[in-house]
Amino acid sequence: MKPVHLLVAAALLLPAWSPAAADEPGEPVLGFAVGARVSAAFPMGSVLSDPGNGTLLIDELVAISVPLQLDIGMTVHRRWFVGAYAQYAWSFLQIGQCKVGQSCSVTGLHVGLEATYAFRDHGGPWVGLGTGWEWMFTSYSTTSYKTNLDVSGWEYAIFQAGWEVELAPGWMAGPFFTGSIGEFSRASMAADGQSQNSSIPNKALHGWIQLGIKGSFSL
Repeated sequence: MKPVHLLVAAALLLPAWSPAAADEPGEPVLGFAVGARVSAAFPMGSVLSDPGNGTLLIDELVAISVPLQLDIGMTVHRRWFVGAYAQYAWSFLQIGQCKVGQSCSVTGLHVGLEATYAFRDHGGPWVGLGTGWEWMFTSYSTTSYKTNLDVSGWEYAIFQAGWEVELAPGWMAGPFFTGSIGEFSRASMAADGQSQNSSIPNKALHGWIQLGIKGSFSL
């Protein structure tokens, strides 16, 4: 190879091998992320299965719920998120579940751990999996009485998927879908100044389908 050819090749290769290029900082391995979600949730399955009185279906009580969720945790290589979630939901009862003169409410609380994976660095599809504990609180009251019935149990798996768009550096937003499988195992009832706690003998599977919007910020 002629000397002039060697000089041209060296000029092309030197920028890739220069110490300045080698020392350029890359994206951090670990980061911090926080997110918020709002969705519509539709119930499936049963609160319990009673051979004597029949199965108590959740959708016979709840028509639709509106959950708000907070996600907080760490990112790994920007694509993995590992953290915790807390969700509180307000429910709309089916027609006829609340009688005239009654004050009725059904709310829910979900807390647990989750992990998600993004297929791209700056927006695109993502999937995730979570697990945790769930409570459902029901309250019926009139001027003469008040009854509270609370049930709780393990939410075995929460399957998640969505699509994010990068709005600005670190800021993401987009639609998401989740489907969960759980089982209520504990019940607590309070009425007339007395309360009782017990395990649910005839457990049954239930779940929630959620469709909503998720926003997040990461460092």
